Amino acid sequence: MTLVNDKNFHALQYFTADNIHSPEIAAVFATRNGGVSGKAPGTEHLHSMNLQFNSECENHENVAENYRIIASSQGFRMENIFSLHQVHSDKIITVTEKNLSDNPFQFIAEADALITNIKGMLLSVRTADCVPILLHDSKNNAIGAVHAGWRGTFLQIGAKTVRHMAKQFGSNATDIYAAIGPAIGMCCYEVSNDFYSQFHIKYGDEINKFFTVNHGSKPYCNLSAMNKMFLINAGVPEKNIELSELCTMCNPELFFSHRKSGKKRGTMAAFIGMK
Repeated sequence: MTLVNDKNFHALQYFTADNIHSPEIAAVFATRNGGVSGKAPGTEHLHSMNLQFNSECENHENVAENYRIIASSQGFRMENIFSLHQVHSDKIITVTEKNLSDNPFQFIAEADALITNIKGMLLSVRTADCVPILLHDSKNNAIGAVHAGWRGTFLQIGAKTVRHMAKQFGSNATDIYAAIGPAIGMCCYEVSNDFYSQFHIKYGDEINKFFTVNHGSKPYCNLSAMNKMFLINAGVPEKNIELSELCTMCNPELFFSHRKSGKKRGTMAAFIGMK
């Protein structure tokens, strides 16, 4: 993944998913930099590309402008951004022409993944430690955006989105490219022993490589690598998967982190769209 300092927008920084991003397809992971949030007293923690509408102390207009900046930087209309009321589920929504309107931001359902095969739509999922996954079917011209927290990972939402693209668009997993963006890393994601047990009961010893399990201490979990394994098990070739090694908690100059800052923070987002 490449960190871009967009010269057309002041201080705007984002990462491109290099295995997907092209002149025809936007596939980017926003950082916390380049927006208009955090200027008012008491909102400094939102500086500056906050993409969560109900953030504490934030006003709607600032978040709308942040989305406009991202959309414009990628050649899309703000009115064609589609997002979700994310609920840590394995529910997947197919965006169709029926969803198009002149209203900015289409928060269309309670779910955690979006797919479409319609050009001009910019799919978006929000994260602040959770795992963002972008998908592109290179032969059938279909895309997906996935929010995978620990519950979504446990439910294999990424793999299920690949299968849903096959059902809806005739996608073959071997033609799909996946980019797993910045998320909290194993270095920082301490979990409980009960958390580990849930995964071990469901997935067996295969899951152990994604945990550090030491006697007398709590485990640490690698959610990003686990999502990669589930994508591979769903048929996506490993060579088609790009995985960011950047930890959102370790890099506060680039990312918001819920584990680091709690609710007093902003939120990033990942975007994918076919032009």
